[in-house]
Amino acid sequence: MPVLTVSAAQRLDDEAATLSIREIAAYLQEAVGQRVAAAMAGLADAKQIGRYARKGGPEPHGATERRLREGYKVVRMLVDAYDDKTARAWLFGTNTRLDDRAPIEVLGAAVDTAEFAMVVRAARQVASFQS
Repeated sequence: MPVLTVSAAQRLDDEAATLSIREIAAYLQEAVGQRVAAAMAGLADAKQIGRYARKGGPEPHGATERRLREGYKVVRMLVDAYDDKTARAWLFGTNTRLDDRAPIEVLGAAVDTAEFAMVVRAARQVASFQS
């Protein structure tokens, strides 16, 4: 099983910052599904992820865009280290690093850097774990 290295984490940070929202939404839709991606972004309408993924579709702004970009990091880390099923399970499980909240709940409501960083750090620890 691959372990998240410092250089891989940096590449992932760079990707999350430079990929278009269309590419990020399409990846999340494929990896964890439209409903999960929407919940991560704090969206009530799951179909909005599909709209973001479409060429020429709308672009989110503010907290929604940030949630999608940070969610991309989290999901990519876990999918690369494990698989998409594990990534989905991790998103919904309570997490002691997040005060026993599920990562998807924290991401879906996150508005400041500290909240995003908590979830990314927790995912990085899981993705870096060597058995």
